[in-house]
Amino acid sequence: MNIEKGKICNMQLLFLIASFVQGSVLLIDFTVGITEHQTWMVILAGLVIAIPFFLSYITLAKRFKGMNVVQINDMVYGRFLGKVISVYYIFFLMMTLSFNIRDVGELHITFLMPDTPFIFLLAVFAATCAYAVAKGLEVLARISHLFAIVGIVVPISTFILLVDQMNFSNFLPLFEVPFIKMFHGTHIMLSIPFGETIVFLMIMGSLDDTEHMARNALIGLLIGTTSLLVVSIRNTAVLGNTQAIWTSPSFQSIRLIDIGTILTRMDFLIGIAQTVLIFFKCCIFFYALVTAVSQLLGLKSYSPLVLPLAGIEVIIAATVFQSPVDHASITQDAGIMYSVPLMFLIPPLTLLIAKIRGLPRPERGKGA
Repeated sequence: MNIEKGKICNMQLLFLIASFVQGSVLLIDFTVGITEHQTWMVILAGLVIAIPFFLSYITLAKRFKGMNVVQINDMVYGRFLGKVISVYYIFFLMMTLSFNIRDVGELHITFLMPDTPFIFLLAVFAATCAYAVAKGLEVLARISHLFAIVGIVVPISTFILLVDQMNFSNFLPLFEVPFIKMFHGTHIMLSIPFGETIVFLMIMGSLDDTEHMARNALIGLLIGTTSLLVVSIRNTAVLGNTQAIWTSPSFQSIRLIDIGTILTRMDFLIGIAQTVLIFFKCCIFFYALVTAVSQLLGLKSYSPLVLPLAGIEVIIAATVFQSPVDHASITQDAGIMYSVPLMFLIPPLTLLIAKIRGLPRPERGKGA
């Protein structure tokens, strides 16, 4: 039994994926301190490496049409092992969602609302996400294009406004960063945000037509990545290697916008835009979480779980890290390691086992 009764179209999937990837724009900062002026390279490298795995998610969703990842795990691995893997998936969703909720809290405490109690910011943000998720996937899908537009317009407009302050020699020399740092940075980008698109295995089962799913999903991925690239190139061209010393290179570069004393201090508006994008990403994670838990428990609806899980996420987000520095350090290392099997090993393995076993088998009375 699939918990979600609503349906979405392929174009909505495109915007859902684009907005989801754009919601990771703040997390580029995790890589900047490692790869410096070559961050744009690791974004591209992460995308190229991620595409085959991303296609494996799509292939799974097309092969098991109308099913979510919990149902797929039960069918391929059996009820016991399948539920163990699903619990692993749920753990990933819970932890990643809490990290993103904390990102919003740290953003506002550091740059926008420093005098506001941290726990209050987390609670309000989580409650807003819970309200949006309670409305259902169809509602999120119908407004996804608005978030995608924000994720496209804001980076491009700020890029144009800062052109006069850019120095493209900041990208030289090429290939200066040691290979081990480039490898580390690529691993971060591969996991955040590209590997996180595995969350859509809880959503692709709601597609009304899977014929053009791969094409639209890839276009969405490319649109989201383009936004990340524009932000990375903008920050490097404006700040150079000094971007590594700032808590948020994006805020520091945008603060330099000054056009006739009219367009100044735009960092507040950018902060709001980034909050909106992270909000949408968190809504996708939260929807996948409540749906997966409901599916695992055999519930008919995920509605009773929305508020309790929102409260749990706030507690985790408030206590899991001691400081923003601790947050960045752990995410760069341990945070991207526990999710590697889930993102890059289990989906291809699931697909291989499904092909060997001939799953899903045709239903009786519907032909061989």
